[in-house]
Amino acid sequence: MSLPMQTTRRVNSRMASKVEREAIDALRLLQPGPLALVSSRFRSTDNIMTAAWLTPLSFDPPLVGVAIHTGRLTHELVTRSEFFALNIPVADLLTAAHRCGMTTGRDGDKFEAAGLTPMDAQAIEAPLVEECVAHIECGVVGRHSIGDHDLFVGRPLAVSADAEAFDGRWLVEADAGQVLHHLRADYYATLSRPYRARLTPDAES
Repeated sequence: MSLPMQTTRRVNSRMASKVEREAIDALRLLQPGPLALVSSRFRSTDNIMTAAWLTPLSFDPPLVGVAIHTGRLTHELVTRSEFFALNIPVADLLTAAHRCGMTTGRDGDKFEAAGLTPMDAQAIEAPLVEECVAHIECGVVGRHSIGDHDLFVGRPLAVSADAEAFDGRWLVEADAGQVLHHLRADYYATLSRPYRARLTPDAES
């Protein structure tokens, strides 16, 4: 499946605090498994869906995956447009993220309903969520049916993240890095403390 070449587009001035990252950082932005607001567009229809089933898939080339139920409006829009964006929210957006997971875009504008702001993407024809601290703009390079969900495989075309939230890893010790994790139903969590593993040389080596 071919993808158009990346084009330069106007970026909202409020995104100035977010630093452009390499495509490989898309994998680290999905560790340790935060949920994302999946934004999509086809023609004049925009939508957001909350997704917790996200995964890095490949280092070379960088690829990420998101599982979307076949009945969702997002599934239809991503299938038709072959683009999507993963927008990473932090704890301050808990209510908005939950609302985006509990309502359907078929009933109205979910950006408006959730009090979120659409902004121009850099590389794809889909809105980003301005309030989120990181964005992974993807072109679809594969789709696999697995039970009642389809796994959309995305190639990151543009990646950006707030420098106070992410610097090669999520800065979970800072308020800006308090990304949301879905536990079940209306239960969510954040991480607050990183631990670093250090290996000592074997005494006999």
